[in-house]
Amino acid sequence: MNFNTQTLNKMAKESITKIKCGEIEEYLVELEFEQECSPTPYLIEWQENQIDMYGFWSSKSHSFHNLTPNWSMREIDSKTASGMPLACIYNKADENRACIALSDPASPVKISVGVVEENAKLHFKIELLSQKSPIMKGYEVVIRIDRRKIPAYKAIKETRDWWSELGYKCAYVPNESRLPMYSCWYSFHQRTIPEEIIEECKVAKALGMDTVIVDDGWQTDDNGRSYAYCGDWQVCEKKIPDMKAFVDEIHSLGMKFMLWFSVPFVGFESKNYKRFEGKYLNTRHRVSASVLDPRFPDVREFLVDTYCENVKKYGYDGLKLDFIDSFHLSEESSEAYDQMDTVSVEEGLEKLLKEATVRLKEINREIMIEFRQSYIGPIVSRYGNLFRVTDCPNDAYFNRIGSLDLRITSDKIPVHSDMLMWNKDDTNESVMYQLLAIMFSVPQISVRFDSITNDHKRMLKAFLDFWRKHREIILDGEITVWGLDANYTAAKVQKDGHNVAVLYQSGVYTLAGDEDAHLFNSTGNDFVYVESDRERSYEIYNIFGEKYAQGRVCAGVNKLPVKNCEMAFIA
Repeated sequence: MNFNTQTLNKMAKESITKIKCGEIEEYLVELEFEQECSPTPYLIEWQENQIDMYGFWSSKSHSFHNLTPNWSMREIDSKTASGMPLACIYNKADENRACIALSDPASPVKISVGVVEENAKLHFKIELLSQKSPIMKGYEVVIRIDRRKIPAYKAIKETRDWWSELGYKCAYVPNESRLPMYSCWYSFHQRTIPEEIIEECKVAKALGMDTVIVDDGWQTDDNGRSYAYCGDWQVCEKKIPDMKAFVDEIHSLGMKFMLWFSVPFVGFESKNYKRFEGKYLNTRHRVSASVLDPRFPDVREFLVDTYCENVKKYGYDGLKLDFIDSFHLSEESSEAYDQMDTVSVEEGLEKLLKEATVRLKEINREIMIEFRQSYIGPIVSRYGNLFRVTDCPNDAYFNRIGSLDLRITSDKIPVHSDMLMWNKDDTNESVMYQLLAIMFSVPQISVRFDSITNDHKRMLKAFLDFWRKHREIILDGEITVWGLDANYTAAKVQKDGHNVAVLYQSGVYTLAGDEDAHLFNSTGNDFVYVESDRERSYEIYNIFGEKYAQGRVCAGVNKLPVKNCEMAFIA
């Protein structure tokens, strides 16, 4: 393959060598600069005939999968705590055509793809060291291009396996990370009211949730939704007079307690703001805070000490560590290298994550650590033990996309939904759309139980009962997805011949051999099509988990009277 390269740096050595042939190609890129420098981006580009290439997938493509022209290219940017260096081109049948990945998931990189209108080719660009980089003498990376004609989601998943082989193993996962949770964010926002949260948790526990996450607001009496008061991390006693008693009360309900921290932000109004002057990477005026620089050992020590002291003092079972994708160099970043133990922000961030994880696990081996999109890559998976879909309030569509995107890239890390919320007067079907969208992730719920309808609570109870009963299939089973370009038209998990499946758009679900299936209808229609290789029985359950009909399917394609948002068990 003919590569074109471009850089402003003077090179002592510059080479791209093919080191693996066949359907999976690998190319070693070796750069050596004439002198130590903070290099400008190194651009590698090539073109290929656009034949049977239909869509684009990346961990950040979200709902946009079309191939755009090369003057407005589809792209993925990646670094330690944001995304992953992976892009997949597939055909209309969801078959892989080119799955491109890099061996280095830490350094900032940008992968771009666009259609060349003059010749109907695809223009590929890889921009190495795409953000302001630390001083270095050289750089190496392997580019992997998988051209096997296999389902695209398998090529994506096997790229994650490749990173594991390179040493990017997943963190230990405590059992509690695999159980439904109640989050206070959408239900309370910054209005942290212990008495009301405890009452909500009593209901949450009865409905099937085992952990509560207390979010932003516990550290300030300001409810303005900025981060001006982050950075001191002292409990606001006006809101929570006795945090230890609050945690103990939650524990007495049989629930775990997780607490939110905004990792990088020190707010303009915090007492610590002046303490760290000269040790900020950048300033975020919109949120009234600056971003700490993890290259300084005392910055990392402050953050890790803060988390450990809080966990020891109050008995938290987990931490929700937010906004770690905000660490990056800028023109205002410090150059006090003599006070740093690394000049690389990416290395400094990983030091922070490692130091925090080691010390927290010394306190509690089972501690839970939540990260959310887009900080979900191979490096972060060494430290976090649950990955959550990014904020998408009352958006079943995006929650479905996010949870399935994460399922095919997260290896053994449990994928959590964004917290479910809905209007208290919404229809039962709308609520079920929210629930079925997150079938393949660990449910997080964030509604006020004292305001939603009894029907909503009955539906939620039935859903969580089902989910918990089939949890090992759902979380540990082999996942299959369909319809990447339509943001997943259907998905299923299969383990030991047992299937849990959801149809999100009309189609035919196929059963063969001795398999059985719990098949949910989220198509908007009052029927589903099932193709069977032999005669089978079926049972139909309503939205409250109650069986109300049964019958037989014959060999071939059958139209089953499964109403919208209901479920058929076929065996």
